[in-house]
Amino acid sequence: MSNSEAILEAIRQRRETRDRLLFQHSIPILEQLRNVVNSWIDGEFHDLEDELSHVGDFTVRDRAGERINRFRTDIARIRNEELPQALKDLDELIDFIKGQKFESAQHATQTLSKKISPILSVIFSLTSARNNLDSMADMIPLPTIEEYRTDE
Repeated sequence: MSNSEAILEAIRQRRETRDRLLFQHSIPILEQLRNVVNSWIDGEFHDLEDELSHVGDFTVRDRAGERINRFRTDIARIRNEELPQALKDLDELIDFIKGQKFESAQHATQTLSKKISPILSVIFSLTSARNNLDSMADMIPLPTIEEYRTDE
């Protein structure tokens, strides 16, 4: 083995050791992500469904009603299809790293990327749904005090 080859091999070995430590230290972070996701997602679904029912009460046009129904369908799909798989992937990732079931740091990095993406996708999808639904809710005219008094 040449001197350059030995140096490159030593670099690879140091990286492998460093990466394995990184993954071991990431376990508490991933477990905390799981806890945060559980509490945040439950609240987010609850608020989105409440907002949908409120906004749905004020829709007067067919197009708005159709849009509200698409939101309901998207939220149901996220909750019933994407979320369970994303949580399963996150749990598998935590077990994978805890059990050091990876052949190399590169294998672990690929698995991390593959398994963490679904839960991040769920979070971003819910955030996007929130923003879109909030923009619809902002279009609902709220009665002013004067309008309320004249209605009595």
